[in-house]
Amino acid sequence: MRLFLVRHGITMYNLQGRYTGQADIPLSPLGVRQAEAVGLRLASEHIDAVVSSDLQRARITAQAIARHHDLPVQEDADLRETGLGNWEGLTFAEVRTRSAEQLVYWHLEPDAAPHGGETMFQVRDRAERALARWQARYPEGTVVWSTHGGFIGIMLCHLLGLDLTHRRQFVLGNTSITAVDFSRGYPILLYVNETAHTRGLAVDDELDSASTSTR
Repeated sequence: MRLFLVRHGITMYNLQGRYTGQADIPLSPLGVRQAEAVGLRLASEHIDAVVSSDLQRARITAQAIARHHDLPVQEDADLRETGLGNWEGLTFAEVRTRSAEQLVYWHLEPDAAPHGGETMFQVRDRAERALARWQARYPEGTVVWSTHGGFIGIMLCHLLGLDLTHRRQFVLGNTSITAVDFSRGYPILLYVNETAHTRGLAVDDELDSASTSTR
């Protein structure tokens, strides 16, 4: 199987630097344009399946890809972003003010989680389940996952045998494409964070500045 990992288009929470987690936030107008751009980028690829997280920002991104291939979007809740519990909707500064010690621990320890949220180990387990499921269905195929930055970072650490705390060392822009090939029986990372298709797309008047963090 060849797997394209696509991060969803930008949202207002991304633009405002807010932790999103599993809050079901829609794409911003710029995010919709980014989704259309990644759809065009992947239009020339042979794709057998388009799979999305069940959160709307990923689903809308997936729909922009799938329509070029006359494919349905299949949803998989295991592709959801890391659940961030009571941090969802807060900015980094707000979380640091309210939960400074917990924030430091969460950055350093894979078994840490915000109150009501998930650990990195739990997200890794979801990623493993999803990979086994879609490899079984399309062992020789090409599959697109429309998913989330935090999820992709954890997935890459898992595939490359890295400690999960290294997840933040991957830059993963909105609608970036990361490609992994499994045809040799083990994962080969083809490229990470391809974003050439978003060149020329600007934040415009949505906000004065944008953040494409993987929070």
